[in-house]
Amino acid sequence: MTIEEKIKELIIEWNEDGLKELCRSILESNEATPAELLKIIGKVMQFIGKQFEDEEIFLPELVGSANVVKNVIDEILDPAIRQSGGTKETLGKVVIGTVEGDVHSIGKDLVGSFLFSNGFEVFNLGEEVAASVFVDKAEEVGAQIIGLSSLLTMSMGFQREVIKELNKRNLREKYKVIIGGSPTSIEYADEIGADGWADDAIESVKLVKKLLGVNN
Repeated sequence: MTIEEKIKELIIEWNEDGLKELCRSILESNEATPAELLKIIGKVMQFIGKQFEDEEIFLPELVGSANVVKNVIDEILDPAIRQSGGTKETLGKVVIGTVEGDVHSIGKDLVGSFLFSNGFEVFNLGEEVAASVFVDKAEEVGAQIIGLSSLLTMSMGFQREVIKELNKRNLREKYKVIIGGSPTSIEYADEIGADGWADDAIESVKLVKKLLGVNN
């Protein structure tokens, strides 16, 4: 089996310990660099995302694989890159969170995991995030994208508040704002002046890549 085939098998099986051990072994034997392993993992996650789109797997499988990948990158590959004195290549920086008045997190966390495993640097602010906090964080980290999640109809209005905050600070043109969540829609995104809307984690990755002009 190739390295990619081994990694794919372990991710699909949610075998986090096995994937950590494999990555450690590959790095110790210099079979591949941390950056090369990150690229392989990204390809595997694209494959799993396509399976989800084609309804060959379902949400629990998607979440399980995404969590395994995030933990392995956090605990094995990121430290290896730092130890070698390198920096992780990133396709862009994204600030995400659930807006004020809403405490739901599963969908937003899945979006964050998929963006992360596809090569983006993600700053997940959690739940009940005020408009000013989104903007402050985007300014602090130099993000290009602000992602706003809302699962409750009564909290949808706070997505608009983030755009108002950007306008108030004369920063609207600096950031692409995307929204998501079950009560939202492309029509609502247009209504509040957002730059895009995504229905799920897979579509979110495609949207972010499109907005940033990423072709891979």
